[in-house]
Amino acid sequence: MTDRIFNEERPVGSLDDDINVRGERIQKLLERIEALPYPGAKELMRECMEAVLAFYGHGLSRILQVIGGAGPNGQKVYQAFIHDDVIKGLLLIHDLHPLDLETRLRGALDKVRPYLKSHGGNVELISLANDVAKLRLQGTCKSCASSSVTLELAIRYAIEQACPDLVHFEVEGGVRDEGSSAGSSLSGQKPAAWTVIEDAERLAEGGWMPVRIEQMRLIICKVNETFYAYRNRCPACNVPFDAGDLAGGFLSCALGHRYDVMHAGRCAEIPSAHLDPFPLLFQEGAVKVALARDIGNATPETVAQSS
Repeated sequence: MTDRIFNEERPVGSLDDDINVRGERIQKLLERIEALPYPGAKELMRECMEAVLAFYGHGLSRILQVIGGAGPNGQKVYQAFIHDDVIKGLLLIHDLHPLDLETRLRGALDKVRPYLKSHGGNVELISLANDVAKLRLQGTCKSCASSSVTLELAIRYAIEQACPDLVHFEVEGGVRDEGSSAGSSLSGQKPAAWTVIEDAERLAEGGWMPVRIEQMRLIICKVNETFYAYRNRCPACNVPFDAGDLAGGFLSCALGHRYDVMHAGRCAEIPSAHLDPFPLLFQEGAVKVALARDIGNATPETVAQSS
């Protein structure tokens, strides 16, 4: 097979990207306002922005009232509104979202749970107080730092989408380096770059495809109607899987080493060997993967492609 090559970015023109760009622009303008040496001007600008926000907030509130009173069809639109990522953010800014933080947080965890379970893990909400959440990662391979980090990244992505108003969250139970704290805090790290893998959603059951994101080579697999992403390299013989095979849920290299796709890529022949997994989410008909650059041994693939 030939690698499909993708740039490490979301599709140009997506609504999510557009709203993020506009939000960043507003933040930069606010920083410039705060740097002005004129206290009176800064106060006037703040007052003007608060008035504009209140104006549009009143309009949003009225829109929700009209839709909510429009019968069954209106309720369908209402539900679409409150679950749309862009509109949801606007509703949260104006304190208009009908779902409280805990409900949205639990919904986000439920959404990512199938992915976590596919890699032998799970997540539990320990506490939520003062808009700060403590989570516990369960059931991951304690000797596999890459599995733990990828699961934590998937959790972070789900929470960022559903709970932008969450001040901070920590994940306990992940694998950590010597001398580090008992848990890991991901909310302060730079967001991972999520890339849409074109045509991956069309993979048939038991299908797989090699892809390349910049210099990183991955394998996308579909087993039991679930998508998986792993580094395109056999850890036992250090060759890519291009000349290999996927059968019965096991991905095999050209030399016959087999890896359990559904269970964190564990090797059937060498218990200590496992594939390097990458966060993958299937949302709105698109397959998205994130490059976890802080994963141990996450170096660009340099092995020549097999013919």
